[in-house]
Amino acid sequence: MTVSKRFWYMAAALFAIAAVAFTPLRWVVGAVVPEKSMLAASGADGTIWSGRLYDVQLGKIGIGTLDAGFQPLGLFLGRAGFWFEQPSTAGLPGFRGSVSKGLGGVAADGVNGAVPVAEILPGFPSAQIEFDNVSVAFSAGTCRVASGSVRLKPEGPLFAALGVDAGLMGRVRCETGDLLLPLASASAMERVELRISADGRYRATVQLQQPGAEIAPLLTLAGFAPISGGFRKSGKGRFW
Repeated sequence: MTVSKRFWYMAAALFAIAAVAFTPLRWVVGAVVPEKSMLAASGADGTIWSGRLYDVQLGKIGIGTLDAGFQPLGLFLGRAGFWFEQPSTAGLPGFRGSVSKGLGGVAADGVNGAVPVAEILPGFPSAQIEFDNVSVAFSAGTCRVASGSVRLKPEGPLFAALGVDAGLMGRVRCETGDLLLPLASASAMERVELRISADGRYRATVQLQQPGAEIAPLLTLAGFAPISGGFRKSGKGRFW
């Protein structure tokens, strides 16, 4: 091989490496995240190795700005994905995890952190959701794998009166094709069941067993209906 040919081969190889290294992050995000999915962002900048996502939404939950980058090892498993992270700040523990897409569908892995929510669950005017190593995979419109724990910490006078300041906890799982979050308080007298389908629809039920008589008027005002031994409220909607 002549010196001239070697030069052009090396130049072509360096050009290919540079093209990959400086590929815009928004291209990767657009390829990995479907137009209508659990994760959405208004914009992205930077390269595939180190960039930033803006106005990130996890369903109806506003996350904010996240640092993000490409995960090349996923290609060996036939998946394209990226990691994301929001550093801890005063009062917020941060938020991190990864999202990938392959022939088997879309998945979120190792999601940790806490985010504020509002008006998602019936009867919970404001709350905080904490994720502990949550992973979920949807394929062909069905929840295939789900693991990890979630804690819901409601706020406001109603739930302070119920004594659920520690929140409601549960382990996520797949059930009849949906992602199921079965949450309960330490006493198991307060329960929340949240079902999420692959297309973003959700059904939520809040059930309170044997609340004090002094709380009953507050529950009625909040839209809870009396049932045998307690109160219940249900709702449905779309996360995305």
